[in-house]
Amino acid sequence: MKVILLFVALFVSLVLETTLFRIPFLASYAPNLVVLGLVMAGVFRGSRTGAVLGVLIGLTQDISYGAFLGQTAFAYAVIGSMSGYFRSLVMRESLLLGLLLTGVGTEVFAWLTYGASRLFGEAPVGIHAVVAESARSSLVTMGYAIVLYYLYRRWLRVKPRVGYEEDSTTS
Repeated sequence: MKVILLFVALFVSLVLETTLFRIPFLASYAPNLVVLGLVMAGVFRGSRTGAVLGVLIGLTQDISYGAFLGQTAFAYAVIGSMSGYFRSLVMRESLLLGLLLTGVGTEVFAWLTYGASRLFGEAPVGIHAVVAESARSSLVTMGYAIVLYYLYRRWLRVKPRVGYEEDSTTS
């Protein structure tokens, strides 16, 4: 049930990105909320959930706004899977891990989409513009990650089951 709610949250993030954060005075402070949500899904729910949600929200974005089908879905799936994988390499999640994965995920998204666009001849900007935009987007998204990390943590973390040992097994 939480996975469906997480997809709805990612869809709302996509809508916010494509409407509210396109207003000219907000555009320079626009985070990549979908990447932030996918990173948090990967960290707190695992790489499989992150990859599946990445494909679903990426296909939604590709159908609605993409130049060709699969570019964003692939990039989002890589980000969700990568976040879950790197989370499995450490002992526990932390704000620092979330910040690091959010920054890396935003950079990976920018470069994967630019590389695919360049491969198919659809890239309208040069490499210097991509470097500047990816750095700005990464820093802004990491700033939002500081604020939103604890909300995602409270909402997505799998709580351990509390069990009590029976006295009859210890005797």
